[in-house]
Amino acid sequence: MKKILCLLAILVLITGCTKEPVQEVESVESTSVVVPTYVDDNPITVGLYDGKNLATTYNTAKENFKDIVFSVCYTNDATLNSEYIKYDWDKYYNQYTNIDNYKIGFHFSFDANGEHITGNILGPDVYRFNPYFYIYLYDDIHQPDGAWYSHLETSDVTDKTIFSSIKIYTVDLSKVTSPIELTVFTYDSQDDFDEQGNYRGKSKYTITINFES
Repeated sequence: MKKILCLLAILVLITGCTKEPVQEVESVESTSVVVPTYVDDNPITVGLYDGKNLATTYNTAKENFKDIVFSVCYTNDATLNSEYIKYDWDKYYNQYTNIDNYKIGFHFSFDANGEHITGNILGPDVYRFNPYFYIYLYDDIHQPDGAWYSHLETSDVTDKTIFSSIKIYTVDLSKVTSPIELTVFTYDSQDDFDEQGNYRGKSKYTITINFES
């Protein structure tokens, strides 16, 4: 009997001292990336002009080696009044304050040779859409009245340069199968573009250029 009691006591002591292993759980702090909300406070109204008239739809013959020219002004008024665009430019530009840091850009969209082609023009880039057409930018604002001047080269561009007009020179339209959608826009930093490079602001104006066979 004493042996049995001793065995029971030993068993109690052994089981009493045995503990379940404790697993340590690492605490993981949750982290989240805060993406700044895009705020568009651009006040500029912008338009494209065919001569002195606000352009909407532009119809032209589907011909190679011809010029298609549009001027840019910070308004959507139906007509401009001055002989030289720089005076209309100054008139509307001076209606705003604190817009010196805004720049002018252009976006093209069209179909050619079985593909959809899009792209921005943010500076001199003549052959961006070669072989279909060439793109020329001009600063008409910083020119003497009646003077001859050429399109802008990259080396000509400074902080004061204004892309106040654009010329599309048709090279080979035989494989262009849609109208050209041309948009002018104003921007002040890269946050005005999304990850794909698309302008996402509200200061823009779009026209359609139709080619008639």
